[in-house]
Amino acid sequence: MIKYSYHHGAVYIFESPKAQRVKIGLTTNIHDIASRLNDVNDMWLERKVKCQICGTRIVRFGFFIPPHVVSGRECPGGNALPLEQDVSLAESHLQQLKKLVQGMSGTQKGLVTRKINTLEKRIELYRNHQQKEGRWLFSTAYITKQAEQVESLSHEILAKQLDKEAPIGEIFCCSVAEAAEAVETALRNLGLLHSARKENEM
Repeated sequence: MIKYSYHHGAVYIFESPKAQRVKIGLTTNIHDIASRLNDVNDMWLERKVKCQICGTRIVRFGFFIPPHVVSGRECPGGNALPLEQDVSLAESHLQQLKKLVQGMSGTQKGLVTRKINTLEKRIELYRNHQQKEGRWLFSTAYITKQAEQVESLSHEILAKQLDKEAPIGEIFCCSVAEAAEAVETALRNLGLLHSARKENEM
């Protein structure tokens, strides 16, 4: 078995045949790909959902988001439906923030304004949300140096095919072959193609 130094990481490609999507991600721990795949499926299949107030992803038990703490305080999004199912609590919180920011100035106003902008985008993304189809499967991983740069450049190459409505990031409307070509092009452009190792099994 080849041992890799800590400088190596893995740029992986997951595919969802039913959704006809691919995901290109990275991990600096090359033994962590299986847990990444499990995490992606948990989010995609809504076992891990978003709080309407803070946006934190939490594994749910039953219908509601469990109680949780954010910045040392109990989040008011606990014991409520997740964002994937309802946006009414998020909309109510947004209105409260908009009233609150009117009396602010300086840095404090800037912080709350950013929260407002983030919450507005989140609400629009999930307003007409429908649970996604299909499971994610492992396709390919490239063990390489400079994995962060390889992943970033791969995303740039496929930028026009980014699924902006996907509930998780790094999802592209392309084939596995196109995703692999993007990663290999990134490796080639960075002078890493010949030193990288392609793996088709976890």
